[in-house]
Amino acid sequence: MIKSISNTLMTLAVVLLAVGCTNQAIPKKDVKGDDVDLSYSDDLSKYRPTVKVQSKEDDTIKVIKNQAIRSTYEISDKMDAVMDSIAVRNDTLATLSGYTIMVYSGTNEVEAGRIRNRLFDILPAMEAQIQYKLPTYFVKIGEFYQQIEAQPLYEKIKKYYPTATVVPEQFKLEK
Repeated sequence: MIKSISNTLMTLAVVLLAVGCTNQAIPKKDVKGDDVDLSYSDDLSKYRPTVKVQSKEDDTIKVIKNQAIRSTYEISDKMDAVMDSIAVRNDTLATLSGYTIMVYSGTNEVEAGRIRNRLFDILPAMEAQIQYKLPTYFVKIGEFYQQIEAQPLYEKIKKYYPTATVVPEQFKLEK
């Protein structure tokens, strides 16, 4: 058994030696470029398309001057009037998006007035407002550009009125 393994290993060594000594099939690249033949010649004219050139006599081009087209349905004057009226309306409706704190929302007018007076006692520097939109009364306080600006006041009011919330609001700008 040892003899057969030894013979197998010896045969394998001879095969590896024979393979290692043979010429490699991959050609070596010439660094200088002296042995490279860059000339190529083949007639490809049979594959090129042929183009027929037209004579100059057929190329007479007539230049037509463009003119503006007048329409009977022109609405530019009417459109200008509508755009002007929209601009005037937008100027009169000058509003600013912001946030306010809504302390009360309900149908009881007496309760809304009581909460407004209590907010005046808690925060004398700020004025709480009562808004009425049929059939609901709203008690709101503060005008803020960003929601985060309302947080300190909201935390103070939340101690007295846990149902208070910060809500988006449109504020009218005075001119």
